[in-house]
Amino acid sequence: MRILFTCVPGIAHLHAMAPLARAAERAGHTVLVATAPSFQEHFTARRIPAVGAGADWSQADPDSLPEFHRHGGDGQLAAFADVATRGMVDDLSGVIDAFKPDLVVRDALEFGGWAAAERAGVPLACFTPGMGAERNVMLAMAGEAVSSLAERYGLEPDPELRRLYGYLYLHRRPRVLDFPFGEPYPQEFRYCPPEFDRAEQSRDTDPDRDLPGWVGELGDRPVVHLSLGTTFVRSDAGRRVIRTVVESLAGDDVDLVVGTGRGSDPESFGALPANTRLVPYIDHRVFLAHCSVFINQAGYTSVLNGIAHGLPMLTLPLGADQPVVGMNLANLGMGLCCTNASKGPFPVLDPERLDPAAVRSGVRRLLAEEGFGRAVRRVRDEFRALPRLDGVVHRLTEVVRP
Repeated sequence: MRILFTCVPGIAHLHAMAPLARAAERAGHTVLVATAPSFQEHFTARRIPAVGAGADWSQADPDSLPEFHRHGGDGQLAAFADVATRGMVDDLSGVIDAFKPDLVVRDALEFGGWAAAERAGVPLACFTPGMGAERNVMLAMAGEAVSSLAERYGLEPDPELRRLYGYLYLHRRPRVLDFPFGEPYPQEFRYCPPEFDRAEQSRDTDPDRDLPGWVGELGDRPVVHLSLGTTFVRSDAGRRVIRTVVESLAGDDVDLVVGTGRGSDPESFGALPANTRLVPYIDHRVFLAHCSVFINQAGYTSVLNGIAHGLPMLTLPLGADQPVVGMNLANLGMGLCCTNASKGPFPVLDPERLDPAAVRSGVRRLLAEEGFGRAVRRVRDEFRALPRLDGVVHRLTEVVRP
């Protein structure tokens, strides 16, 4: 079988899709990934065949597509549909003609694959790298922008997005993480992502082999880790959040380790409290085993790593589906969500108004109240009970050969 994957040019999307593409190759299928031209090297470096398509942009580079990065909050989801109109559908149509896939598996936030596959009459499946791209959420936040994409390319209208969500939908989560306002889909398959196996492996082998030496010198105080992912960490909003968190925990008896993003200069933040260390990058898969609380932006890759390590989380949602994800985690008792403003249908975080006292009290609660950790570990057990990647690949073959 020949499978064409389409992927948003973002590191979190790469990390989510690459294991599935590799699993398909191991099963004997021929794969090709279509993504932004300069982003395809991230796949080829992993020996996954890739081709450039659409606008040449990156989620981590605001200068690559300023129109996308100017959007915030709920507007970020609508922007994904707009990006698909900038050559992605037309380029994918050419890729489909040349590669002749038996199946297109699109990233849930890459909408060009939907339009191009339907135009070509190729079977389609959807892979979600996140947790918040549900139909109800997408309809509320970006329904008009997404539905208009179908009509723009001569397809049947889909104002309620029911056809978009009628194809096989691959979830990287158990049902316990479903939103209370969600709904079952006609076709869906749930599986456990590799983050959970890696967390287990790090405990079975030498967990510190890939960590810098200073980790072993942290001592006995609780370690709090702050990471804002790859999309927003170097933005003005991300830097503001980092400064506020550092200020909020300066006087507490914890060790705060902050990820500032690859290529960043931690020294640009100036003098730091004695309990704070800033680093451009550290591997979550092994470092989180040393932590007691994980502060993140509610990006799903970060959330998965937090759950895999059984850590309670304080979420600081900065855009896209993050406000919904952070709210859902808090509702399930797995942590706390810092939102302080209203925009669109969901509460959001205004970084300029982030209160240091709210961050400080949130971290103290997560350290003191054991119920948060128990809730996370219960969800971790639900993940571990799901099928692994080979089960996903088998289900994909059934789309083409039912």
